[in-house]
Amino acid sequence: MNNKKLARTSILLLISILFIATMACKQAGEIVPDAEATQRAMPTVTPTQDIQEAEDAKFKEGENVVFIGKGYLIPFYAKPGDTLVLSHAARNDSGVVLGVALFEGETWYEIDSVAGTGWITEDFLEETE
Repeated sequence: MNNKKLARTSILLLISILFIATMACKQAGEIVPDAEATQRAMPTVTPTQDIQEAEDAKFKEGENVVFIGKGYLIPFYAKPGDTLVLSHAARNDSGVVLGVALFEGETWYEIDSVAGTGWITEDFLEETE
C-alpha cells in the first residue's frame, strides 16, 4: 500500500510540475526566430523634421577642422539628428568638411577623418590654425 501512495504522490508531483511549466511558457511571451528577434530589437530613429541646407554655416565644404570638446572622444553619427553613435574621433584630431545640414535648428557637418565619415554638430568643431 505504501508503494501505491508513493506512486500517486509522484504522479501528482509530475503533473504539478508540468502544469507550472506550461503556465510559465504561456506567460513568457511569444517565441520568434533569431532574425525576427534581432529585427525587433533594432532601434529606429525617425526624424521629426526634414534635414535642410544650412546657409549661414560657420565652416564650408572642403575646409579643414579640428575636433574639440570636454571629453576625449567626439561622437560621429550616421546622419544629422541621429541618436546612435556611429564612431568616435579623438579630441584634437582633424578632418575635412564634406557637407553641411540644418536639423531642428542645429548645424551639422559631415566630416571625413581618421575615424571615418560621419555627422557631428558645430559645438565639436574649430578652425585649424
